[in-house]
Amino acid sequence: MTTGTPANDPSRVSAHASPPAHEPERPPQPPVRHRPPAELIAVVVLTYIAGFLAIGVGILFILLRYVVDNGMFGGSFGVTLIGAVVILLGLFIIALASALTRGKHYARVLTTIAMAAEFALAVIALVVDATSYWFEIALMAAAVLTTVVLWVGRGGRYFAHISAQDAARRQTGL
Repeated sequence: MTTGTPANDPSRVSAHASPPAHEPERPPQPPVRHRPPAELIAVVVLTYIAGFLAIGVGILFILLRYVVDNGMFGGSFGVTLIGAVVILLGLFIIALASALTRGKHYARVLTTIAMAAEFALAVIALVVDATSYWFEIALMAAAVLTTVVLWVGRGGRYFAHISAQDAARRQTGL
């Protein structure tokens, strides 16, 4: 070695050299998924509860077909149809909660749309019948808080991080 560089200099290692014998070659690691923040977990738990409650209400609605006077809802067929739709809505809500946990952007958008509809329905119910205003105000506050958790603060950063990870994974093919 006449140049004065030590034999173990990393800049002298050729591209075809294998790693040193004492260092085993590591397989590529999958990207690390971050845990959702506590606020988002609380929203997900409440979303799961809402989904299961909707399924229960749908089942109770279907059971209403056996009540003697169900003409208000279009007879037994109308009651069964309404119950089935409510059950499907509950299953959809549960699917949204699962997707929220995984940081899926479409779940955040669909949940925001659902919260906007809930807010609008609460406002309409408040205008039509102001006797249950505390309940309607609580529904409106829950809709606003849910939307804020999904788009602002740690929840918003979590979704942005997961979206960036997903985009990088699509580009690299991993």
